[in-house]
Amino acid sequence: MSLSKAGPSIRPVVCRRCLLRQQTPITPKSIRQFSTTIPKLRSQGGKQPPFVFVPKTALLNPTIPRNEVTPKIPLQLSVDDFDEKPLPKPKQILKLLLQRIPEYINSPRAESRLKTYGLQSHITKKISRDWLIQIENELENILEELELSSGKDEEIKSNLYKSGWNVEDLIISGHQGKLITTLESMCLRNFLEYAIKQNTIELTTTNKIHIQSILDVTDLTRLPFTNEYLNARSIKREFHLHIGPTNSGKTYNALKALSKAKTGAYAGPLRLLAHEVWERMNLGTVGELNGKGRSCNLLTGEERRVVDPDSGLLSCTVEMLPLSGPGGEGGKPFDVVVIDEIQMLGDEQRGGSWTKSILGLNSKEIHLCGDETTVHLLHNLLEPLGDKLNVHRYNRLTPLNVAEESLNNNWEKIEAGDCIVTFSRSNIFSVKKLVESTVGKKCAVVYGALPPETRAEQARDFNDENGLCEVLVASDAVGMGLNLKIKRMIFESLSKFNGKTEVPLALTQIKQIAGRAGRYKTSNDSTSKSSSAISTPDEEPATGGLVTTLHKADLPILRELMKRDLPSISRANLEIPYGNLAEFSNYLPSNTTYGSLLEHFTSLAKTPNYTILSAYEHKLPLADLIEPYRDQLSLNEIDLFCFAPVNIRDERAKSIFRNLIDDFSQKGLVELEEIFGPSRLINQLELVEETLRTLPPLPPVLGIGRKLLTPPIIISSIPMLETLHKSLVLYIWLSFRLEISFPNRIKAVELKERTELVLDNCLERLPGLRQKKHSKGERGKDVDRLVRDWRRENVMPNGTRKVEGVPRKGLTWLEKNVAQRVKERKTWRNLQVVDAASGGDDQRKAN
Repeated sequence: MSLSKAGPSIRPVVCRRCLLRQQTPITPKSIRQFSTTIPKLRSQGGKQPPFVFVPKTALLNPTIPRNEVTPKIPLQLSVDDFDEKPLPKPKQILKLLLQRIPEYINSPRAESRLKTYGLQSHITKKISRDWLIQIENELENILEELELSSGKDEEIKSNLYKSGWNVEDLIISGHQGKLITTLESMCLRNFLEYAIKQNTIELTTTNKIHIQSILDVTDLTRLPFTNEYLNARSIKREFHLHIGPTNSGKTYNALKALSKAKTGAYAGPLRLLAHEVWERMNLGTVGELNGKGRSCNLLTGEERRVVDPDSGLLSCTVEMLPLSGPGGEGGKPFDVVVIDEIQMLGDEQRGGSWTKSILGLNSKEIHLCGDETTVHLLHNLLEPLGDKLNVHRYNRLTPLNVAEESLNNNWEKIEAGDCIVTFSRSNIFSVKKLVESTVGKKCAVVYGALPPETRAEQARDFNDENGLCEVLVASDAVGMGLNLKIKRMIFESLSKFNGKTEVPLALTQIKQIAGRAGRYKTSNDSTSKSSSAISTPDEEPATGGLVTTLHKADLPILRELMKRDLPSISRANLEIPYGNLAEFSNYLPSNTTYGSLLEHFTSLAKTPNYTILSAYEHKLPLADLIEPYRDQLSLNEIDLFCFAPVNIRDERAKSIFRNLIDDFSQKGLVELEEIFGPSRLINQLELVEETLRTLPPLPPVLGIGRKLLTPPIIISSIPMLETLHKSLVLYIWLSFRLEISFPNRIKAVELKERTELVLDNCLERLPGLRQKKHSKGERGKDVDRLVRDWRRENVMPNGTRKVEGVPRKGLTWLEKNVAQRVKERKTWRNLQVVDAASGGDDQRKAN
């Protein structure tokens, strides 16, 4: 048995049999299928005909001759599929209130919530009758006035706002698909505010005080003026908003201001960006430093690097930005802070960190970098605080054009410097294999599940003119965090799978991805500078970028979308303040789960103008895993663990997280080997390392002669190594927050670095690259001779590394646990069971 049995496979989910040409023709339906999704055809009576269509990425298997597959006719998206949903009108909102309020307040779900807040059913029913009469009268009067006077939208909004209904928030929530949820939340708060004003015998003073406390703690309208934001309110801050498309120089100009400041910080959305700015500050390649580096420290969720304890400069992720300033609580403010990708404040999951920074950062001068979608929102947020906002607009430094033609599904048109964007890991590896086998150009890969360090290494190999990789295959992760010398961006599809169904890409995604083309110097540009010269990517002009599509039908859609303006962000997301959440928990029953606590707070919260609470649903799967240990954990610890970086769709990662919580709650100590032991991920890492040591080094020129030996474990272990890396990052992340309970940080960092190295090697050795003989002058007899000499010097006949003292046939190796299973199978097959009653005379074989 060989290593082919080790680990799961990541082969595409399309079998060879399904790809072969069938004799029965079938007319395709007019519903577009995407990526590797196989359409299920219903039978037309009788037996269902065999499947014959081939997904466009199913053609990526180069082992199947082109004449043996039937390509699927791509079904079209239209430009209309990318249009913004129409917003509901105020009149529609008014009618919906009249329709839904009576249904909700008398529903079991409202009764259950009110009971949680201390209102029994009989009290609720009595108060709700009077409340409903009042609300219906108010709304019907507004509707009658509207019909008599033909009132305008603004007049309807004003009248409804006076009655306690924020129509603007309802309209925006309708655009986000949360209209009913928002309406019911407003209804619930409105009812409670009405209830405590009533002189009802059944509603005691204690009940009223309890309900008033609940309303007070969930009222966040004065949040920017609380003690947490006192430092920011005590100074007059000046904001500089740098807005422009990708590659417009906005971040470069903001960093120039930071490089001149005595104290300051850069806060980015990704650890990669924070690390890049940290490195450039210390090397002096930012702004006008001209190679004279300034000491700058690094602070991210998983990494701390102190270059100089007395340094006034810091590079960090937004979540780690110290809002109180360089000196801590009550200290002096920063001179300059740069916050990158400010449009992230509209993100439902992470946006709260950007909003908190804007409202509470203690800095004299704050530079915000992003696109034009945030201008009006930032004006609305900052003007009431007394802060000054200056807007600086930038144009793109290099042209970005939509190509005249698509690739028309012809992979031979791929050129050096191209980036192909597709939206699943299996598609990425399939495209990589096809490109390498078709045009003979090695591909680097970038996708979200890869460790940031591995993504950066792949990007370096692609950017380096002397690197092995000439083409990049990437997911939408390419849109942020990496400086890439891309000449042409190619969309394999204009849709992606969102976990439930195939959906069109957002206009923001399309523009951000497309904007990476022509960024800095492209791969085809030659440099006139010496290799020793210091070069700042922002300052190196490019010849321009192109963007196109793989399929002809997608190109006119892309061309139209690139002309559109990005929609403005209407609300900034706001995290639930932990202090308010902790106080709120005191007013609810003790058996309330953490998930229910978040749900109750969100349904009652009243946020500052132009803000909305961040989504909490992504925390619920982790909250469910933690719930059995709730009695052994504090609310602060539960909140921390629910915020931890865990991939909830990865069963191995969830299992490790469950082991981690179990050890922490039971023993207060989490040992690395104990929580990783059952998953055998570390064993898999060691096995892959042993396998890689048996392989020869990569040849000087790839894709020539006999294919390199690539044991199946090299491919099948990639998902497991990604899980291992993410789980190690989780341990390191927690070790910085709970140092005593997570003591193995040094070992975790060592394993993390080993995993990154092994992942790099695995990606380098993925099979597929084949160069055509003597094509376009790229390959001649000298190159063939060079590869033959390399093989003679380094490779055994069976493809393993040449080692002194090893027989000419080469090394023979087996996975340890596989070899052990084979040995045990033979042992049990020959085992004889002795019958004790017969004294050993009667023996039977046990098969």
